[in-house]
Amino acid sequence: MTSGAESGVGRLARTARGRIVADRSGGVLAAVLLATALGIYWARDLSGVAGDLSAQYAWADFAAHHPGSADDLAWYGGISPGSYSLLAPYLMAAVGVVGTGLLALLSSAALLGVLLRRAGGRFTVLTSLWGAFALWCNVAAGRIPYALGLAFGLGAVVLATGGEEPHRPGPGRIAGCAALSLLATAASPLAGLFLEVVAAALILTRRQRTGWALAIPPAVLVAGAAWLFPTNGVDPITLSTVVWSTAFALAAALLCPRGWRTVRIASLVYAVGVLLTWAVPSPIGGNVGRLAMVLVSVVFLAMLTAEPRPSVARPSGPRLAGLLVAFGLSAYWLVAADLVGLPAPTPTAEAAPLVAELHRLHADQARLEAVPMLNHWESWGLVNSADLARGWNRQLDVTRNPLFYGTSGATLTPDSYHAWLQQWAVAYVAMEAGPKDVAARGEAAIVASHPAWLRPVWHDAHWQLFRVTDAEPLVAAPARVLSTDPADVVLSVPRAGTVPLRLPWSPWLAASGPAGTSACLVHDGAWTDLRTDSPGVYRISAPYAWTRGTPCP
Repeated sequence: MTSGAESGVGRLARTARGRIVADRSGGVLAAVLLATALGIYWARDLSGVAGDLSAQYAWADFAAHHPGSADDLAWYGGISPGSYSLLAPYLMAAVGVVGTGLLALLSSAALLGVLLRRAGGRFTVLTSLWGAFALWCNVAAGRIPYALGLAFGLGAVVLATGGEEPHRPGPGRIAGCAALSLLATAASPLAGLFLEVVAAALILTRRQRTGWALAIPPAVLVAGAAWLFPTNGVDPITLSTVVWSTAFALAAALLCPRGWRTVRIASLVYAVGVLLTWAVPSPIGGNVGRLAMVLVSVVFLAMLTAEPRPSVARPSGPRLAGLLVAFGLSAYWLVAADLVGLPAPTPTAEAAPLVAELHRLHADQARLEAVPMLNHWESWGLVNSADLARGWNRQLDVTRNPLFYGTSGATLTPDSYHAWLQQWAVAYVAMEAGPKDVAARGEAAIVASHPAWLRPVWHDAHWQLFRVTDAEPLVAAPARVLSTDPADVVLSVPRAGTVPLRLPWSPWLAASGPAGTSACLVHDGAWTDLRTDSPGVYRISAPYAWTRGTPCP
């Protein structure tokens, strides 16, 4: 009887172990299948030009049509794609915004599934499915460069923590970690920053080789990109982002199983990083919360389903309750932030009459202020009609246009807005009838009040267009602008000399003119001056070259 009972217990144990093994092996496949289904739904129904996707479509179009240009002159007077992402705009131009998003989603879902399988658990399929959903939420919110960076970053972590002897990696593993870390940062500097969190945890747990392989490439690449493309701004960070991110990081450190030392240290390092980001203004700002937003709920679920073993005790009552609350709150944060309230795209046909009117008015000879919409469609849909005074990059908008944010002592009033229009050589203001971005509501109220210096020139059911009656020219007289596009400003210069330009200085800016003439550019405060030795038609552009720009000696 005893031997039969023991035999039955043995069979049950073997069956349970088999189910756990099957569950673990199926987690990666389940994650990829769910990511595929969700990705198809996103591509078909949610990938229109709206929200952060407006910026991705604009970057992709710029990279496709002007791959040799280091500055996009259609936004903010000039912004470098390299200051945003060194890799993503060109990959999106090659395979499409949707194609890039799908590639990033599927690969990151598979890699996260591998990490969860290694962590062990009784329901790895469940945690892998939730991980795929969390990664999809990030893609659905339009953060394609970050999704791409996460894919490379997860690959780096899989490589750094794998192998039979993770504490003694070979040269190939170290090189692979460094390469993937470099690619993650090239796709998204934010992904590179989060790899620094993992790197610190590895170094502090005596895995220095892979830790430094993850840590060094992002630091070098970010420093180099900041020197090459110095158009970074400051991203605002809210107190709620600081509180939620820090609270979830501390909860993960407090509630994680005893054997999960790397996770505990990484959580504490991340909490310190959030507080430093709050204390020191930087381009990171509120983006620092994205790591917690996308992945912390997955970590909490993995803790809840961790398989009891000598180094991982079954959660006690209070700890189990804490994990359930932490998972519920972090899951709510993910869904509320990434899915709730996604703006709907604006049909391109609605703006076709406005585009035709802008072409009729030759608006490409000046700047256009398109009051930012909630879905930011204007940052993509109007860039081929005129260079925009603003665009869709929060960091640079805060830095160059502080009056819309109440920063740097600036205040938005009708007078300060009028002065801003003149400062940026805005000749036309376009405003759509729909909801506005949070940093455009005060501006919309001023425009709607019909101040004397804004004269209505055209409208339909969707758009209004105003002329600035006393607009400053983009170039000082007697020179005049012939045309602008995202890569060039073409101007006629009737006599030799210095021509002030309302173009923010960039080291990439270069001047070229008729054969036999000489032209160079001078950094004049925030702006740029053109110096010529002969009259003629000159072109200001920003080509990639070993020697940046054409600065005057």
